[in-house]
Amino acid sequence: MKNSFKKSMVLLSIALMGFTMINCPGEKKNDDTALLAALLFSNQGVAGSDLCDGVGVPTPTQILEGTISTAVTVSGSALLRGTVNVTNGGSLTVLPKSVIYGERGSSLFVYEGGTINAIGTASNPICFTSAATVGTRAPGDWGGIVIVGNSAVHAHTAPNNSEGINPKSYPGTLNAVANFKYVVVEFVGNEVAPGNELNGISSYTVTQDSNYDYVQIHRPLDDGFEWWGGNVNGSHLLVSGGMDDDFDVDEGFQGTLNHIISVKYPESCGGTKSTDPHGFEMDGTEAGAAIAGPSNPTVTNFTTIGQSYAAGVGMRIRERHAGNFSKGLVFGYIANNFQCDVDTNPTTWTNVKGQSGKGANINGSCTNVTNNTEITSLPIVTLGNIETCGIGATKPDFTTTFGDGSLGGGSVAEGKWWDGWAVFRSR
Repeated sequence: MKNSFKKSMVLLSIALMGFTMINCPGEKKNDDTALLAALLFSNQGVAGSDLCDGVGVPTPTQILEGTISTAVTVSGSALLRGTVNVTNGGSLTVLPKSVIYGERGSSLFVYEGGTINAIGTASNPICFTSAATVGTRAPGDWGGIVIVGNSAVHAHTAPNNSEGINPKSYPGTLNAVANFKYVVVEFVGNEVAPGNELNGISSYTVTQDSNYDYVQIHRPLDDGFEWWGGNVNGSHLLVSGGMDDDFDVDEGFQGTLNHIISVKYPESCGGTKSTDPHGFEMDGTEAGAAIAGPSNPTVTNFTTIGQSYAAGVGMRIRERHAGNFSKGLVFGYIANNFQCDVDTNPTTWTNVKGQSGKGANINGSCTNVTNNTEITSLPIVTLGNIETCGIGATKPDFTTTFGDGSLGGGSVAEGKWWDGWAVFRSR
């Protein structure tokens, strides 16, 4: 007991020293005290997804703020303050098992020659999370991550600007590169102004020099992943508990998305949902814009599960969007499984299944979509603790149970790729 008490007092002293070091006189800090309280008696021996739950991390020893134009490495944990810009040859490298905490109003922009490499492992993922105390975190606590590349693949009237307090022009003059693997980004998407909301990861004309693999966007206030043009590829992507669209494509995006899952949380879990919270919102380009080619992604091995949110649609295709969709499951949306608006370009659909008893609004060039309504029950093993807002030990199992054999394993042909590193708490 005495040794345990001494260890606790040592940890308390270290935490108080850290509190003194990361606060500047005369400035108001809203989140640091709560953050340090959450970390005070952390156990650094705990690995895996517990990192995002405020367990197993050291007191932050770095503050990331302003402009990063040199090589910066995060090992352990850091505090994100304000709008952080990685640019002009700067690089941010985040090592496995590291945690970056975003203060309210903070965001991370990578553009014009900037690079971010956040490469974790299944046993030691990387987490970008809220600096608020565990149990009080919520969608929109901080801004999220924005990547601005220089891809010529886009369909918009130039010039155009990103979202955010200090928007960036896209496509950039110089490329920006982002590599994410085994990364969780959570409690993101604060509203900068009406109609100007940041997302989990926002990708503006991002090229195939970047890569997103094993990435979870958890509890975003706006979209999980959104792409404006570009052709960056993504695989093993998970969006959980989003309040707007889980996957949003705009302005000519032409990448390949493979093995992707989205799942809504019950409204009782909190957060303010949008007026049209879809699983997929797939747009080509705004009306009247200079069209350099419609959005034309390849999307395969996917599952999207709703919670009967009002006006929610599993997959909405509109604004001159094309695309190829195969091996997909759509379940739990109150309005339509699929909705293809009248100005849609030709699309290809192969073995995409919808829920029985749900409707479809299929118009224009989307006539080759068949509103296949074969699914009569939840087509995965279990939603687990998602149904209790992430409380409880039973994690979701997205293994496909739909049994007609046409999906070839659906989203899980490579096994339970989300298992062990993804997180599911609502706060």
